[in-house]
Amino acid sequence: MSKITLLGTGTSQIMVERRASSVLIELDDIKILFDCGHGVLQRLLEIRVHPNDINHIILSHFHPDHVSDLIPFFHAGAKAKYNPRTTDLHVYGPVGVRIFIDKIKDLFQPDTFRLPSYDIIVHEISEEDFRIGPYSFEFISLPPYENHGLRFIWNGRSFAITGDSYFHDQEKDFLRNVDLAIIDAGHLEEDKIVQLSVTSQAKVIICSHIYEEIDRYHLQELARAQGYQGTIEVGRDLLSLDADTLQEYDLARS
Repeated sequence: MSKITLLGTGTSQIMVERRASSVLIELDDIKILFDCGHGVLQRLLEIRVHPNDINHIILSHFHPDHVSDLIPFFHAGAKAKYNPRTTDLHVYGPVGVRIFIDKIKDLFQPDTFRLPSYDIIVHEISEEDFRIGPYSFEFISLPPYENHGLRFIWNGRSFAITGDSYFHDQEKDFLRNVDLAIIDAGHLEEDKIVQLSVTSQAKVIICSHIYEEIDRYHLQELARAQGYQGTIEVGRDLLSLDADTLQEYDLARS
């Protein structure tokens, strides 16, 4: 079944209830990991998704809290005694991702992260549009330098997921009128989250990548007072969003 699951909604700050940034995107039989921060492999196992079931990882940028579980991900694929990886792993990211992955490999022995049965294939995304199987994605550069967001259409609905979020015109345009936005709320002050909601009019905004607790009801009240028509939610690890969930949001707005 197609759905989106927030595996990690935290940051570099170590927290009991939150792992670092990662979103699992399941589109039919294709599973895609957007970012791979610390602790997300454990989250995958909690929802009974084996890392070997994931053949595509997209990296928004190279901050440690977005990439640090790549090392155990790669290592387990090659060295697990039970169910080692047998399919190629594709890693996508901005220009520089090939050098980044090569540096990780260089830190360890040459055979640490691969077996003859599979390879790690790196794709540098130099243009905004790319495809994984039948699905088309937009990989949008957002300030600060090298940060990126992912945008795509699924079942007639539009989705946007940010790496790191900052309040600027590019971010507003990236989120404008999408059906579901998952944003980094850790870099935004409360008034900026409200302004981003009002100016983008994204129908549902999930606040993720959180350093401290956020009062969702207070934000919603402030945004509604300024003309926001959608819904603000605070993400939590393992929050899952499918077609039925999005339909519930539609009914709540009507």
